[in-house]
Amino acid sequence: MQTTKMSVTDTLGLGFMTFAFFLGAGNLIFPPFAGMLAGENMSFAMFGFLITAVGMPLIGLIAVAKANGKVMALLPAFAATALAIAIYIIIGPAFAAPRTALVAFEIGARPFISNPDALMILGGKEFSIAQLIYTLVFFSIVMFLSLFPGKLLDSVGKILTPVLILLLVGLASSVIILPGAEVSLPVGEYINSPLTKGIIEGYNTMDTLASLMFGMLIIDLLRKKGVNDAADQTKYLVRAAFIAAGGLAFVYVSLFYLGASAGDFAIGADNGGQILTNYVTHHFGNIGTLMLSTVVTLACLTTAVGLVTACSEFFNELMPRLSYKLLVV
Repeated sequence: MQTTKMSVTDTLGLGFMTFAFFLGAGNLIFPPFAGMLAGENMSFAMFGFLITAVGMPLIGLIAVAKANGKVMALLPAFAATALAIAIYIIIGPAFAAPRTALVAFEIGARPFISNPDALMILGGKEFSIAQLIYTLVFFSIVMFLSLFPGKLLDSVGKILTPVLILLLVGLASSVIILPGAEVSLPVGEYINSPLTKGIIEGYNTMDTLASLMFGMLIIDLLRKKGVNDAADQTKYLVRAAFIAAGGLAFVYVSLFYLGASAGDFAIGADNGGQILTNYVTHHFGNIGTLMLSTVVTLACLTTAVGLVTACSEFFNELMPRLSYKLLVV
């Protein structure tokens, strides 16, 4: 069987796509808030966060690569199926996928809507009109991109993600260049156990679980691209894993520092999203708000596409009578 060799551009695109799948809204919100709370203990908290939010997903992807996408085959059949179903439901329809639209609306759309809390009654329940319309449009785009998984490398890896990375580099550069406030004292659990708390917060991104699923999805995408040789699949996925890990580490370090040096921007903030919004609005005005909106929307969109595609692929294999496209819809 012939196998296709990927160019450097294709390999970078694969790495960027992997990075985008992992970088959801939670990944942008958790680090600044953790940095603010950790204060002078930021280094320990950040190291712990990187262990579970970067190191473990990297190990997960490498494991999938070494197993040629058949990592679940290492478990007894029933246990492997039950574990896979649980993970796919958690990172898909039950929790992670709906959260992408919610956070994209709250940070990416709400600041630009004049009356975002206007309500309508539907079926005896109250709904936010703006959020309902936004959610329908958001998941319509996700559905369209997910219906053609063979095009994911081109649409996500080579178009959406480079835009996202450019915006993130701009944001990270501003954190380094623009003077921040003095790093504050740590609070709460970050006083005595910043490393442990950082490890837990990093695990809460759910990327360790997602790495197994995304790894299998990427192996499948490589096959669709004509990369049929198992050794080549392993090589390209490992390279993509390191590209994604490097990108995630860069984002997390800069956002941790932003949170730790936020100063007045963090007053009254309940989450990292508010710190980010206050920071970019102060330094860049409306342009900054628009930039943050674009970053969060793209991060949520690419993650949602990855989740929907991975879940649909899995349940299509589990229940072949249900077509992939039907499961996407």
